[in-house]
Amino acid sequence: MTQTTHARKINPKIFATAQNIKEFGNETRHIEFHFAPGTRFEFTAGQFITVFYPHDGRVTKRPYSIASAPSSGDHIDLCIKLVEGGAVTHWLWHMKGGEEIQIQGPYGKFILPEEIDFEPVFVATGTGIAPFRSMIHTLLENGFRKDFSLLFGVRFDNAIPYENEWRALEKRYPNFKYIPTVSRSTPEWKGEKGYAQALIGKYFREPKRRRVYICGLNDMIQAVKQVCLDLGYAADQIFHERYD
Repeated sequence: MTQTTHARKINPKIFATAQNIKEFGNETRHIEFHFAPGTRFEFTAGQFITVFYPHDGRVTKRPYSIASAPSSGDHIDLCIKLVEGGAVTHWLWHMKGGEEIQIQGPYGKFILPEEIDFEPVFVATGTGIAPFRSMIHTLLENGFRKDFSLLFGVRFDNAIPYENEWRALEKRYPNFKYIPTVSRSTPEWKGEKGYAQALIGKYFREPKRRRVYICGLNDMIQAVKQVCLDLGYAADQIFHERYD
């Protein structure tokens, strides 16, 4: 399959308005930022934007991965985790809808190649799911036929971002496998338990035909990378983007 997945040129700064805010639990929210009619923001699945936060006579800039596919056209989605002491995430997380922000981008090279002759394995924790949501929807929209998987580690089984969406996609597309794992599960949880890195060997022991993409905090990334290397994955089969 061939995809148009080259990195895009940086767009000028533009304004977008918060809409359709959804609560996931565990202080995590989904926010759509809609552009003015006729405005399109071009980006490649996996890239991020810079958000500009004006306060106290100055402007603070923070990067956020885009959680929607480029086909969304008139808006982009962000998945926001409330961070203690984080002025920008605090501002975004407490939006009610209708607020306007200024953004610029896209940035980043954490993207899929144009020729995908392998089976992608996406490993995420927390809001590290954002670039993979963009990639997964793009793959499916473009008719990707090879098997690919999402291994998603979260703390609580009642606070899994996009849980219903992943379940629906797995049911609709036989080549997409969704594997959530919960580190602090309730007795009712019947799925995998523990950390994502502990499940690499169970589901993805064979390196052949696979590439692993990892997004989240550095400790998780390093743990997943080490497991993959121990299983025989080559370094050039492993890609990551860290959030700390």
